[in-house]
Amino acid sequence: MPKAVWLLLLFGIPALAITPLRAQSVISREYTIKAAYLYNFGRYVTWPKECFATAQSPFVIGVLGVDPFGDALDSIAAGKRVGGRRIVVRRFASLGEWEFCHVLFVPRSTDPQQQLDTIARLRSAHVLLVGETPGFARRGGSINFFVEQNKTRFEINQEAAEREQLKISAKLLSLARLVRTDNR
Repeated sequence: MPKAVWLLLLFGIPALAITPLRAQSVISREYTIKAAYLYNFGRYVTWPKECFATAQSPFVIGVLGVDPFGDALDSIAAGKRVGGRRIVVRRFASLGEWEFCHVLFVPRSTDPQQQLDTIARLRSAHVLLVGETPGFARRGGSINFFVEQNKTRFEINQEAAEREQLKISAKLLSLARLVRTDNR
């Protein structure tokens, strides 16, 4: 199946189902799409069993710093599930407030040093670190959003994900630009 068809099936249709895109601003549209991606990452990544205390434990998506999503993540959490688990969204003003979450989104508004501190502090914490700043994945984040031809795309640092003992499906890997940690 062509890559464009996979992208539409995996991410395009759920993003459109969240809210009508034509009535939104460009920024709101961007984060509605990114919220749908975060949800879908949860569907195509496997976490170690110890990341869930019980069979009823929720799947937790966290946002560090200023939350750019508006109500998009909350809308997903209210109506979707990941692996049969309800979704909980947690927001952390700073890394000092952080509690375990399966996915942690680090917005571009986060100070570059705090991004590096987050990557270092959460190393081996079984967290899928997702950013949107150029070089985030090369510095050790698992996934980074970027824009190409006016479309939101993502790159995956499989080495970083494996360090977190996360297994990314081949389908998801086939849709991404793969990068490695820059050890300079």
